[in-house]
Amino acid sequence: MKNNKIWTLEKVKEGFEKFYSTYNRYPTAYDIDDFNFLPSSRQIQRSFGGLVKLRKILELKIENYGNGKSRSRLAHNSNILGKKCERIVLELLKNKFDEKFVHIEKPVEGDYKNRFDFYVYAKPKNFAIDVFGSDDTRNLVNNFNIKEKKYLKSNNEKESLYFIYIGDKINESKLAIWYQKKKSKIPKNWKIISLKELKKEMNRYEAYRAI
Repeated sequence: MKNNKIWTLEKVKEGFEKFYSTYNRYPTAYDIDDFNFLPSSRQIQRSFGGLVKLRKILELKIENYGNGKSRSRLAHNSNILGKKCERIVLELLKNKFDEKFVHIEKPVEGDYKNRFDFYVYAKPKNFAIDVFGSDDTRNLVNNFNIKEKKYLKSNNEKESLYFIYIGDKINESKLAIWYQKKKSKIPKNWKIISLKELKKEMNRYEAYRAI
């Protein structure tokens, strides 16, 4: 639908400002294709010579998110979001399983360079969790690809590993399509689920009682 629309410079600028009012920043290349009020990245390349040139034409405060300061700020914001999401999941786990049985940043067996965000001791078996926050589907997929390589090294099939994503702007349909088309299938004991799905999944487990 967005590909068939005629995108004037005025319409594009409106889209940029709408994105800014929603996210308090201008869109990066990863954001463009997932935002309905902007042309596709291919259209921007064809009509305006690319995103960097378009930002210059629109006289935006920032022209290139690839430079040091901009990249550092994006990484900082992403880290803040990640920590916030981890706190949400931690409170959920503590309320269900008791803090004594929730191990924070437990080393992955056989690969002590990497750690699970949370490792939970429960019945009928223990399980591990990795949390990541994301404000778009593409960013979520990129994050998972990085985490996948990290955890595949451990070859751990003893317990379930849940990848919990949190983000209001995640497109579940696009995520499902990506998963179906994914060439390398994830291990059977892995699950990529939302926070809402985690709450349901936790009903499969029973908490230990502290003595």
